[in-house]
This record gives sequence, structure tokens and C-alpha cells, in this order.
Amino acid sequence: MSKYRVIAGNSLITLVTIAGLSIPACRVPTLPPWERPARAGKFEVERIKDVDYYCCLESDSGRHHQLDLFLPKGQKDFPVVVLVHGGAWMVGDNRCCGLFSSVGEFFARQGIGAVLPNYRQSPTIKHPEHVKDVARAIGWTRKNIADFGGCRDKLFLAGHSAGGHLVALVVTDERYLKEEGLSSADIKGVITVSGVYHLPAGKMETTLGGVNAAAFRLDEITPLRRAGSHGLLSLTSGIPMKLNVFSPVFGDDPNVREDASPLNHVRPGLPPFLIFSAERDLPTLPGMAEEFRQALLAKGCAARLVQIPNRNHNSIIFHATAPDDPVAREMLDFIRGSQTARGVEPDQVGEVDP
Repeated sequence: MSKYRVIAGNSLITLVTIAGLSIPACRVPTLPPWERPARAGKFEVERIKDVDYYCCLESDSGRHHQLDLFLPKGQKDFPVVVLVHGGAWMVGDNRCCGLFSSVGEFFARQGIGAVLPNYRQSPTIKHPEHVKDVARAIGWTRKNIADFGGCRDKLFLAGHSAGGHLVALVVTDERYLKEEGLSSADIKGVITVSGVYHLPAGKMETTLGGVNAAAFRLDEITPLRRAGSHGLLSLTSGIPMKLNVFSPVFGDDPNVREDASPLNHVRPGLPPFLIFSAERDLPTLPGMAEEFRQALLAKGCAARLVQIPNRNHNSIIFHATAPDDPVAREMLDFIRGSQTARGVEPDQVGEVDP
């Protein structure tokens, strides 16, 4: 079992966590400091919203099985990224006050199509229903994206936080793609941003506030585009907590959690991975990212880990809306250079300036 554990939980800290993660999911107007429109690119963007990718399950409601498309208008045979939102498998959607949408628009302005799916969430459903929905959205994209000008053979996956877990799992554990008539060979590359790669059994001990390695602080989840700053909770000694956020999503069976962990399904022949972690990420996520990278390399898979200074768990992705942003730059290079990605020296760990 991995020594790394990810923060999240019930009681007071769950409320704080979900509050931080759900701010971007609300339907409030897009206002500073959240607003940072995608900067001008070479291509005009065509937006297509609320496309049904699957129906009809009893647990489905609203937009859970819909996706939005962001396309470089008038272009053909462009690469396509399926971008899966985060939110602790329980909150959020693909628009999030324009945050994920602006990342999709950024891709389109650079000549890359973006598909942003929604998926059903806990506690209404439990694992593996989330990853099944993501596999369905990938299957829809592979089948239909040529009708919108995209190239089905240049298909990439990207995900943030819980979305990072889902795209990593859907590729490493191939049975979900097989249900859609696909395999991991149909995916050109995978981008994970502050993802979760191993789900621990039981509860974990942590503190609300404090400066220890397992401390949970508001500066780690504040969903701002600008770099986070250490706040009041980082100045306190911390309130001891025992947390078990995974129960509403994965249940309490340790075998189920192990099976839901991408780390346990790493195998030879996987597509290249680009892995991001933030300097002010949630506790243990950076260590978990390194553990996942090492597991990929041990199986002969190409994997690059990029550590981003001056970013927190949310700002690391929400800032990626301009070509000069380090995360955006790395993602563009990865997608545009994917044909040679398997030949890249796989033991690189990059650190880039903010």
C-alpha cells in the first residue's frame, strides 16, 4: 500500500474542502479574480454546448450526460483533448463560472479541439459509475469528432483533481474503454493535473491548518487564477482531524479502493503521461504524482512530471489560458509533439517558472 494519502473528508473539513472546490461550480457571474479570458490565438473558436453523449440511466438528470465542444472554426483534422473537470467526484461541472470553459477555449484558439464532458456524481452514485461516464464521453468523441472537423486518431485525455484520477484510471484499467469498443491504444497521450493516483483505506489523520506535511490550508484550494498566498489557517498550530472523504464515492471496502487506484493498474504499453503537481497542492498529492511517475517508468512507459511553483490545487489549471503560462506551454508541447513522446527520455522531472 502506498504511504501517500490524499486530503479530503467529512465533518468540518469536508465542508471547507467542498466549499473551496464548489466555488468554481456555481452559477455566479464570472468576476475577478476568477475571470481571465483566453488570450488571442491564431484561430476563431466555435462553441457547441449541451451535446448528449449518452442516455438514459435512472441516476441521470440535468446535464450529467452532456458535453461542450470548443473547436478551431473552419479547421480540419485537428487534435482533440477530452478535458475532465474536478470537484472531489461530488461537485462541479464542465463550465464552473467559465473556468474550465476558458481552458477549452484556449485549446481551440491554438488549433486543438476540446471536449468537456459532465459526469454523474456522488453521493447519488458510487464508483465505478463516474469512470464509466468518462469512458462513454471518450467513446462518443472517438466516434463523432470527425463530424466536427477533429481527428479521431489524435485523441488526448486531460483531467484536473478528481478528473485527473478518472482519466488516469480509464487508461490504465482498460476494461472501461473496452466497454465502449476502445483500448488505451486509441489514446495518444494523457495529461493529469493535481490528480489522485492511489486511494487509501480507512481514515487519515490530518489537521485543519498548521504547517505540517499533512495540514490542510485554504491557500491550497482557493480557486483563484493568481498564485495563492499563505492564509490564516497556515499560521495556526492546526486542529486535529480524522477524515474519510472517499467513503461517499468509493465505499469503505479497501479492495474496491485499491482497484479504483490508477497506480495499481500501471502496465507496459500505456500512452505517454504528462503529470503536473503544484507547490501548494493538497497534502501528499505531489508525492503521489512522483510515485505514479515512477510506476509508469518502471513499466517502460513515457512519463514526465512537471512541478509548478506558486500555484495551488486549483490555480494550477485555471491559470492555463495563455501560451506563456507554464502549464499551458507544457500541454501544448505535449500534444503537438506526441508522435515522438515515446522516444523522449522518460526520467525527466521538470520545474518551470511561474
